Amino acid sequence: MPPKSIHTPIIALLLFLLIAANACHKSDNAQLAAGDCFVTSVNNNELIVRLDDLQPDKISGSYFYTNALFADPHPFTVELKGAKGRLNADALPGPATIKWTTQQDKLKVRCKTGNLPQEMVLVKCTSRDNTVFHRQFCDSLYSVKMTPDVEYARANGFWTSYPDEDKPFAEIYTERIPQLIKMEEQPLCMDIYEPVDDPANMRPLVLMIHGGAFYNGDKQDETYVKWCRHYASLGYVAVSVNYRMGFLPYKNAIDCAGYRATQDANAALRYLMHHAATYRINPDWVFTWGTSAGAITALNVAFMKDANRPESVTKEGKINKLAPTCTETFHVKAVANMWGAVHDTAILANHNIPVISFHGDADGIVPYDYGIPFKDMLNSSVTEEVNRQLNRAVSLVDDPSSNKFLDKARSILTPITEKIGDWTEPFTRPVWNMIISPMYGSACIHKYLNQHNIRNKLFTEEGADQHSLHVDEHRNIVPYFYTIQDSVARFFYTEIIEKPVNIRQENPMAQYFIIDGSNVAEVHWQVDGGALLKLSGNKTKIVFFKDAARHTVRVCGKYKNGVEFCEEIVV
Repeated sequence: MPPKSIHTPIIALLLFLLIAANACHKSDNAQLAAGDCFVTSVNNNELIVRLDDLQPDKISGSYFYTNALFADPHPFTVELKGAKGRLNADALPGPATIKWTTQQDKLKVRCKTGNLPQEMVLVKCTSRDNTVFHRQFCDSLYSVKMTPDVEYARANGFWTSYPDEDKPFAEIYTERIPQLIKMEEQPLCMDIYEPVDDPANMRPLVLMIHGGAFYNGDKQDETYVKWCRHYASLGYVAVSVNYRMGFLPYKNAIDCAGYRATQDANAALRYLMHHAATYRINPDWVFTWGTSAGAITALNVAFMKDANRPESVTKEGKINKLAPTCTETFHVKAVANMWGAVHDTAILANHNIPVISFHGDADGIVPYDYGIPFKDMLNSSVTEEVNRQLNRAVSLVDDPSSNKFLDKARSILTPITEKIGDWTEPFTRPVWNMIISPMYGSACIHKYLNQHNIRNKLFTEEGADQHSLHVDEHRNIVPYFYTIQDSVARFFYTEIIEKPVNIRQENPMAQYFIIDGSNVAEVHWQVDGGALLKLSGNKTKIVFFKDAARHTVRVCGKYKNGVEFCEEIVV
């Protein structure tokens, strides 16, 4: 409800409108526009005048009392005639004679009527500080440039690139068996994506490591190109790295393949630290990111020390064996683990590093909990191969003049071959256990980090037996790709900004909105659907107009480390 003695504030309001009208006609320095708001006080009653429409012969708008968070509008119109006008509003007394002067955003009014104070000051208020800031490292702000094939080291290996194809892994594996006879020196390369024209002196780095069972994949895989470009547009230096791959089918060889990937990722990070000034990388903001084998590597390069190496890999040398001229060290700030695992959760005790994980709880390739990787693959591969050979044998004796024999044979063999996987499972499991070491999947990682009070988050896709959650069975990108992309950005941001801005009210209907300013160097408040009344850095008083379509409080500025922010709440 409006305060008592309503007539006097209304008179002040309407007198102000006369002044505004004349100021516009005289091209005064107090230029007005639709949406402008002014605040004044008469007899201890504060009100806001909002100008909705300015015409040569008429002004219309509303006034609001400021004693509540949400204020009712009181419409008015002013019909202008030269320096005077006819004011139309409820409870309006007769016209008054006034004089005024302008002082920047103020109007000083002198009155010759007993109904008003002899002098009033009308002060322009605003809904926003027009200084522009962004949600740096959260919103896509920049174009992107990519520098391809930057060599970060050289090392003996089988190959460093084997682009993904839409076919079974058993077929992929057999294609390259001839290349597993001898290692040769391989150039290890990365693609570096950078934001263009970003203002940051120092930028976060995210090293992205593709998956592919330490056998196939490439830094130019579509998903990694898209993720790198997106993160560079946020302000990151995003790097997609190739590493050594390939292994013969026995346990020690597979362990060594995984360890070589860790050595390569370690070398890539040290190379980037060595050239941090060139790429404007902040050494305190280093993140690793991977899918499947890439996630295993991202975890290992963050947590593993030489003392944690399995005995089977010691012949490969120390973790930092490669790129000996890059003597800089690094510390990983956080890890994005997409359906990855570790051989031993004990390595997680080496560092207090937050981890965000994504995993299907029915994953048959990398275990969600504790188990043998590829546990479903050998059986299915055996079944597929037996089916293929039996059908091939039947086809060889098929009578070209009739399909009856082939159809009959298949009708007998199909139910048999479908059971072969089940029959062979008791025999293949011990063999498989000797070929591949058991691993601790995302659920175990999540549990361990929780027990040790290390910040982490696990996204579990219940019932998902598909290994790669960001693509479908034909490697086409699915919507979950963007869930991962945005969730990781928010998780990493909390590591870049230890105390991010959080807008809050003193109580649910309070007019004062507050932020914690201990980490803030510069603050600018904005409001949609209302006006700012009092500003004192980290605190502001707001009145919302009930007739506005949206009521939002926004605060922008810079943290003490120079990072821009822009946060808002809807009230």
